[in-house]
Amino acid sequence: MTCGRTAATVPKAEATMSQTGPTKRALQTRLSSRGIRGFTLIELFIVSAIILILVSFSTPLFRKTFSDLELKEAAANITSFITFAQHKAVADEAVCKITFDYENKTYRLLIASGGAPDTAAQYVIPKDRFGKLFHIPQNIEIEGQSRDIFFYPDGRCDKTEIKLMNKNKKTLKLATTGTLGNVITTQE
Repeated sequence: MTCGRTAATVPKAEATMSQTGPTKRALQTRLSSRGIRGFTLIELFIVSAIILILVSFSTPLFRKTFSDLELKEAAANITSFITFAQHKAVADEAVCKITFDYENKTYRLLIASGGAPDTAAQYVIPKDRFGKLFHIPQNIEIEGQSRDIFFYPDGRCDKTEIKLMNKNKKTLKLATTGTLGNVITTQE
């Protein structure tokens, strides 16, 4: 006994190692007798093909839905901006206007620094966050009756219509009523 092991420890270790082999085989035998097995490569390909077909059919529906949501959001943003401009005109006791650039799909708020709402009045860009240039999404077409909507200190505004249309030919029409800056949104 020169290796330092005792006779009692060697058989115990060998017995433990020899039990792992039969235990593993016994477990495999029990699983296969129950019919439990993994997926084959063909089954995985079939499931992947089914998922791919479902995705390919649903993608156009998602695009249409996204386009419609984008149109509604653009209309809601313009409506909110019109309401804000009306409130700003009343609060500041100044004539305000929203100027639309239909070709570049932008709009902006301007405030009169004095004078009547005509070409002689000087308009300045507000210094707050509402003085920035707002953009309409590229997938949305916009057209309107006039480039400017004026808002007066007594709460009135110009009557006008703005049409927004997406690539699905869905159209929303925004119409200001002239009183209290109300905006009526209708779908055409």
